[in-house]
Amino acid sequence: MPKLLLCEKPSVARDIATALGIPARGTGPFESPQLVITYCIGHLIELADPASYQAAWKRWAWESLPMLPAAFQLQPIRATAAQWSVVRRLLCRRDFSSVINACDAGREGELIFRFCYELSGCRLPIERLWISSLTPQAIKRGFASLRPGRDYDALAAAARCRAQADWLVGLNATRALTLWRGRAQLLSVGRVQTPTLALLVRREDDITRFVPRDYFQVSATLQAQPDTPPFVAWFTFADTPRFAQKPHAQQVQARSASGQPPVVESLSEREVREPPPLLFDLGALQRTCNRRFSLTAQQTLTTAQALYEKHKLISYPRTDSRHLSRDLADQLDKLFSALDQAPQYRPHCQPLLHSAPGSLLRGRIFADHKVTDHHAIIPTATALTDSKLAALSSIERRVHDLIVRRFLSAFYPDAEFRETRVILCVDPPSPVPPPAPPVGPLKDEAGYLLQVPPVPDRYLAKGRVRVVAGWQAVSGFGDDPSGTEAHARRASTEDSAEAEDPRQELPLLQKGQRLRATFALASKRTRPPVRYTEAALLSAMEGAGKQLDDQALRQAMQRAGLGTPATRAAIIETLCDRGYVERQAKALCPTPLGCDLIRTLPTTELASAELTGTWEARLAAMAQGDDLPALFQRDIEALVQRLVRAIAQSPPPAKLPVSSGTPPAPPPPRKPSSARKPSSARKPSSPRKPSSPRKPSSPRLAQSSQRSAPTTPPPSRRALLRTSVAPSRAPAPLRVRPLAQIPSPGTVLDPPVRCPRCNNAPLIWGRAAWGCQAFRTCSLVIPFAIAGRRLTLHQLATLCRTQQVTLVRNAGSVRARLHPHAQGSQVIQVLPVVIGPG
Repeated sequence: MPKLLLCEKPSVARDIATALGIPARGTGPFESPQLVITYCIGHLIELADPASYQAAWKRWAWESLPMLPAAFQLQPIRATAAQWSVVRRLLCRRDFSSVINACDAGREGELIFRFCYELSGCRLPIERLWISSLTPQAIKRGFASLRPGRDYDALAAAARCRAQADWLVGLNATRALTLWRGRAQLLSVGRVQTPTLALLVRREDDITRFVPRDYFQVSATLQAQPDTPPFVAWFTFADTPRFAQKPHAQQVQARSASGQPPVVESLSEREVREPPPLLFDLGALQRTCNRRFSLTAQQTLTTAQALYEKHKLISYPRTDSRHLSRDLADQLDKLFSALDQAPQYRPHCQPLLHSAPGSLLRGRIFADHKVTDHHAIIPTATALTDSKLAALSSIERRVHDLIVRRFLSAFYPDAEFRETRVILCVDPPSPVPPPAPPVGPLKDEAGYLLQVPPVPDRYLAKGRVRVVAGWQAVSGFGDDPSGTEAHARRASTEDSAEAEDPRQELPLLQKGQRLRATFALASKRTRPPVRYTEAALLSAMEGAGKQLDDQALRQAMQRAGLGTPATRAAIIETLCDRGYVERQAKALCPTPLGCDLIRTLPTTELASAELTGTWEARLAAMAQGDDLPALFQRDIEALVQRLVRAIAQSPPPAKLPVSSGTPPAPPPPRKPSSARKPSSARKPSSPRKPSSPRKPSSPRLAQSSQRSAPTTPPPSRRALLRTSVAPSRAPAPLRVRPLAQIPSPGTVLDPPVRCPRCNNAPLIWGRAAWGCQAFRTCSLVIPFAIAGRRLTLHQLATLCRTQQVTLVRNAGSVRARLHPHAQGSQVIQVLPVVIGPG
C-alpha cells in the first residue's frame, strides 16, 4: 500500500518529489505507486472563532468575559479552503498504509500537521520526516530514518497549548481593554507583542526624562618623531577623564601646555586572541543584515526563506541554534567542494579541503547538546555554479555571501591583536607654585571632577593593532564586541565619544621617552539613549529575560526570549501595522497610541517579559514530557480570569490618542433592530446553496461545516473591526488611477516594485492585474482589487515587501497575505483582521 506525505509548502512538496524521482508536474498531488505527496499552504486550520462556541461570545460585552471554552474547536481557514478540501480528501482515504508528517521540523510545523490530521478525522499511523535541508541528499537521508509520530506527541502538545494560550490571553485581553476604553478604538494586545512594545516605550521614556549635562575633557595630540603618525591621549585622574566645570579643564590645559614635554611613564602590551563568531541563527542573521544592509527583519527572513526553498543554497533558516551536530562532520568535504566552485570562495576553501582529518572538528562549532530542532544556518552541498549565482537577486546574493563567509570563517584560526596602554606624565613648570589645599570632594557621584587635580598631569592612550588576520581575512568583517554593535551600545548609554580610541595605532615607544605634544580642550554634552534600531530590538527581544529575578525563568528566556527567531519579524511588523510603532529612518519609534497603551495598562503582567518566560519554561518542559498540558491550561485560564478582573475594576483613563494613519474611531455600536433580519435568514456571502440538516459523517466535520458557515457580524463587532489600525507611517498621498488612466499593458511601475517571486524583474501593468516582467518564466499575478478593495501603489509595494498589507474600509478591515510561490488564486490570502493573539 502507498503512503501519504503532507508538506507545509508547495515548494517543499516539489523538492521532495524531485529528490525521490516522482513526477512533480502541475499543482499536485504528486503520485507514484509507493508515495502520494500533497501540501498545505502554511496554516490551513485555526482555532475556531469565539462565536463558534457560544452565540453570546459574538458580541463584545463584559458579560461574555472571560471566554473560556470547555474544549477547543478547529475550523478551516476560509482563504485556503480549496487546498484544505484536497488535503482532507487524501487524509480520509483508507488505501494508505500511513501518513508522513513532512511539515517544517519544529513546534509550529508539528501544529500545522496535527490540526489537519485531527479535523479530517484521519486514523492512519503517523511517521515523521525531520530534515533541516532540502537538498536531495538530505531528503534521502531523512527518509532512511523516519520516526514514529508518537515520538513527537509531547512537542505537539506544547504547540497546541501555546496556540490555545495565545487565543485565551489575546482575545480576552483585547476585548477587555477595548471595552475598558469605551470602544473608542480597538486595542490589540498579546503576550509577545505587548512586552515588545513595552521595551520601545520604556526606551522612549528614558529619552524623554533624560537631562543632558555638559562636561569637558583635555586631550593631547602626541608625536614620537616627525615622520611618525600622531596619536591622541586623554587627561585622566583617578580613572576620571571628565571635568564638570570648564575653568578647571582650562586650567589643566594651560598647566600641561606650559610644563615639560610629556614623558612615557608606563607602557604595557598584551596579545589578544579573538575567535571567529558563532554561526548564524535567524536572529543573528537578521541583526547583521539590518546593520550592514538596512534590511528589516521580515525582509531578511523572506530572503533567507527564498535561499532555502527556491534556490536550495542554505539550510533551514528558522533556527535558534548557532552550532552544528557532529553527524554533519562527514559532510564538510562536500560543502567545501560545492563552495569551491565559486571563484570568490576558492582561496578560502582550498586550505580547508587540504586540512588534516579531524582538525576541523572544533567544540566551538560542533556541539550536539546546543543544537535544538535545527542546526545553525549554513550553505548546502549545492554547487555554486555561475548559473546558480546569476539566478540570485542582489539582496539574495548579499545575504548568501554573508552566510557562506560566516561558515568558512568558523574553521579558520583566531584573529590576533596587540593592545597597547600608555600613560604619559607631564611634569609641572619650574618653579612649582604651592598647591592649594583641596576643599570638598574631588569627584561627584557621577564621576565628574569638581576641582583641579594636583600635579603631575597624566594622559592615557590606548591602541589596538591586528597582528594576524585569521578568520577576519575570510569574513571581511565581524560582529564582535569591538565592532559596530559595541559602538551602538556605547552610543546608547550616555555620551557621544569615549575618553580614548582603542582602535588607533600607536608607534613603538619606550619608557622614559619624551614626545612632542599639543593640548586642546573639548566641550561635550551627554546624549540620551538612542532609539532602538531593528537589530537592537531583536537583541533586546532575545535577551528580554536577563533581568528576571527567578533563575528558572532566566534560563528559559535564554533559549527563547520574547517570541522565537521565526516570529520576531512578524511581531515587529504587527506593531507597525496596528499603529503602535512607526519607522523613522533606521529607528523604531512608539507612537502616542503605543505609549498610552503601555503607560495606562491596568495590569503590568501583559507588558512583562516574565509572562513569556513562564510560558516558555513550561512549554519547553512539556515538549520534553516533564509538564502536563491540563495543568498548563488550568493556570492559563486562571491568568485570564485575573487579567479580566483587574481591567474591569480599574478606572478608565483619559481620551486615547490616535497615531498617524489610524482611522477615526467609529460611533458607539448600535443595538440590532428588531425589524432587522437575523443573520441566518440573510443571503450568505458564500456561493454555496444552504442545505437541509442531515446527519454528518463525522462529528468533527459537522463542527467544521457549522463554524465555517459565513455570517455577518453584529453592529458592535463590525464597528470594532472598523477601528483596526492601518499602517502607522502615513504614506505620501497616492492617487488611485481610474481604469481609463491605467498605463498600457507592459508598462513598468513607477517607482519600480521588484517581483517578490523571482526577485529578478520589476512588476508591470496589465489589463486587470499587475504581473512580473519576466512573465514567460514567472507566473506571479496580483489583481488590482482584493476583496473589493482597490490597491494603491503604496499598498502594492508594502504587500510585495512585507508579504502582507491591511486594507481598511467602512465595511470592515481585512488583511491580504501574499504567498508568491503559490499557484493561481492561492497567491493572495484574504483574512479578517486578527484580534489578539501574538
